[in-house]
Amino acid sequence: MKKKMIHTLNYMALFLLGILFIYPLIVTFTNSFMSEKEIMLHYSTQLSLFDVLEGIKDAFVDMKLIPDQVSGEQYEEVLITQPSFLVLLTNSMKITFPVVIGNVLVSLLSAYGFTLWQWKYKEALFRLYVIVMLMPLQAVIVPNYIIADTLQIKDSNLAIILPGIFAPFGTFLLRQNMKAMSKEYFEAASVDGASIGYIFLYIVVPQMKSGISALSILVFIEYWNLVEQAVIFIKEYYREPLSVYLSRIAEGKVGLIFAASCVYMFVPIWFLILGQKDLEKGIELSGIK
Repeated sequence: MKKKMIHTLNYMALFLLGILFIYPLIVTFTNSFMSEKEIMLHYSTQLSLFDVLEGIKDAFVDMKLIPDQVSGEQYEEVLITQPSFLVLLTNSMKITFPVVIGNVLVSLLSAYGFTLWQWKYKEALFRLYVIVMLMPLQAVIVPNYIIADTLQIKDSNLAIILPGIFAPFGTFLLRQNMKAMSKEYFEAASVDGASIGYIFLYIVVPQMKSGISALSILVFIEYWNLVEQAVIFIKEYYREPLSVYLSRIAEGKVGLIFAASCVYMFVPIWFLILGQKDLEKGIELSGIK
């Protein structure tokens, strides 16, 4: 009886924590159906002269869950009236999808090489991969900038895409997945005369679907939400990704902030929902705790 009560309390605590974490998403979604007038009433980000005279020195937020009147004008403004939003959304896709596709291909090949390669310094080289993987963005952004300047691509998307394609995390994740595969597959295929390429395409890749899905989702979310690299390497406003635009949208029309955030969140949440099982399985096979 005591154990059952403890389990019940644990579930209740986890449920409350879940509500606490998901509450901002719920507020963002419901508030996206507010009119601009109602948003300005509850989410003031600018002070008027009258506010200053009355002694009000800070902007105020009167968070509200349910709008007084449901309106779709935010979405109309974002998706129809302001075509620049869709242009910036396309810019995010132009950066994110090449990174995801390129990183998966490079990571598959390098992880396969680490799996089959027989060399006494192989593990030492792999540890170097892990060290580079653990470095924060601030530690590698300057070398990336120097290399991009040398290659004369510092003012283009390639300055962001190329480091993303060769990021070491994918190699680490997929190599851990390949280590979980039985060596008998490789041995049996080699005995039957299969080439290295045949083994890779028809034996390894089909068994790596969960790992590939997990890597694709993680890389997609990371580069969909990038800000620092875009601020450093992209100077023109019309080439910025949507993540940079959202970080300063409140400086313009506050009435768009909730609808723009919902549209921005939809793509990664959709990917997470579709690939949740593969993500869990891929991380489980990798041995990452």
